[in-house]
Amino acid sequence: MNCLTNRLLLKDIELFNFIYTKARCKFSNCFMSYITHLGGAVFTITLPVLLIIFGDQKLDQVAFEMLLVLLSSNLFVHIIKRIVNRSRPYRVLEDIDLVKIPFEEYSFPSGHTTASFSLAITLSFFFPSLSFLFLSLSFLVGLSRIYLGVHYPSDVIIGILISIVFSLAIHFNSIS
Repeated sequence: MNCLTNRLLLKDIELFNFIYTKARCKFSNCFMSYITHLGGAVFTITLPVLLIIFGDQKLDQVAFEMLLVLLSSNLFVHIIKRIVNRSRPYRVLEDIDLVKIPFEEYSFPSGHTTASFSLAITLSFFFPSLSFLFLSLSFLVGLSRIYLGVHYPSDVIIGILISIVFSLAIHFNSIS
């Protein structure tokens, strides 16, 4: 089991290095620095609140479901972060240039990715014709977390899985 874990960790680092180094340029640095904020607290909380303030009854339902998924999935993420205590890549690996030091100390799982996918999946239930857009933006948020040196690929993958579980559970319990 220990051998398998070590191999998975090595593959995680290899994939991190590939994503971190292959597309580096001024445009990507700037783009990823902005896109990552779509998974941050300011955007992910403001969006549903604006839907409640300016929307109709249907948008209220969407917004409340978004807030419930966001709150529950991110509470779960923070519990897991405290249990696992995985250091961020920039603290462990060499030659990682950070644009900004993250607020949270721990890496696993990615809260930004979880938040962005939680909103994207929930919005996709209500607006399926726009799901490609929502999910693509969330994918870019997850990719940006790796590109910026603050998460490993496994942090992002687990963040996506957490958001899927919470989004499905809350959506299908709220419509029954």
